[in-house]
Amino acid sequence: MTSKNNKLSKCALRVPASGTLKMKILSTELEAKGKEIIHLEIGQPNFNTPTEIIEAAYNAMKEGKTGYTSSKGVRPLLEKIASVHSKDTGVEIDPKRNVITTPGAKASLFNALVSLVDPGDNIAVISPFWPSYSGIIQFIGAETRVVQAVTEDFSFPEESIKDAIDKNTKALLINSPSNPTGTIYDLDTLKFINDLSNDNDLMIITDEIYKKIIFEGKYHQYLSVSQSLDRTLVIDGLSKSHAMTGWRFGYAIGNKELVDSMNKVQQNISTCVNTPTQWAAIKALELEEPTMKMVAEYKIRRDKSLELIEQCDYLSCRKPEGAFYLFMKYEGSIPSNKLAVKILEEKGVALTAGSVFGNEENYLRISLASGLVDILEGIKRTNDILATLQ
Repeated sequence: MTSKNNKLSKCALRVPASGTLKMKILSTELEAKGKEIIHLEIGQPNFNTPTEIIEAAYNAMKEGKTGYTSSKGVRPLLEKIASVHSKDTGVEIDPKRNVITTPGAKASLFNALVSLVDPGDNIAVISPFWPSYSGIIQFIGAETRVVQAVTEDFSFPEESIKDAIDKNTKALLINSPSNPTGTIYDLDTLKFINDLSNDNDLMIITDEIYKKIIFEGKYHQYLSVSQSLDRTLVIDGLSKSHAMTGWRFGYAIGNKELVDSMNKVQQNISTCVNTPTQWAAIKALELEEPTMKMVAEYKIRRDKSLELIEQCDYLSCRKPEGAFYLFMKYEGSIPSNKLAVKILEEKGVALTAGSVFGNEENYLRISLASGLVDILEGIKRTNDILATLQ
């Protein structure tokens, strides 16, 4: 008989493993056995962190900036974040009251949801969505209220969202540009979301981690529309825009009550973001050219990939306006999770099943954060295996 002391908690049993990291784990295991793998499965930029950022961290360490900081972050960094977002949105942001830095944007989201949500509450999300949204919500014991995006273009589902919101809905979580679809919400959509927030006393959590990676159109920050932090929480970071995934730096901007609560959670988990990274982040927020060069390369990869997909018999893809993924639709009846494993094992291509993102079947996500040659070869091999399944 299993001892009561050895049983895992209900909380631990609820939380799912990361769907996006599953293929990374499987592919790494195959590589260890000698199989060559084309990695298109995770959002890991294949660029080095800009030298200026690395030097800023190094200089901070040489200057002895290696101890604990305030759990919210060092004052110059909080001021830099507040200044950048105030300039971009026209909203006055108090660096002391409204900003917190965290070990990655995912930590900001976790701290926020733990602060906002109780078991029995629900959070509305638009599918397809990044799976950590539902993972954190399940961890808490709340409900992920999934609302499907408009099928044709993955735009915001204005009609169906109203039916999904009830008295237990604490927040709507939006992501623009979207992972995995690359969809960007236009100004009219953001105004609709703001009206929805006002009419339902609904917190809007806006995940803007990809906001610097824009290929077409004008990007609007949600805060520039809501013009208030009362019911707006901004989640952002530097992992994608500055090739700093392993540095683990994110931040959030919100009202004082919520930020203070997030701070208490952080004090009990991680204390603060590692100190040299905080000083490096100040430099990163001052840089634009390295990001622009990366975005230009991502756009080339996107366009070349879409040209190839148009020639494929069993693949199609809507052109993403931002982020660095292609959410490809495929022909056939095989479930996407089985197809992804089959492609990995038989063709040596690691990509992510569309079902991971809460979407209907027949989608696969590939990352444009790999080299162009690998991306094109991965698409070819995917189409080849689909030809054998028709």
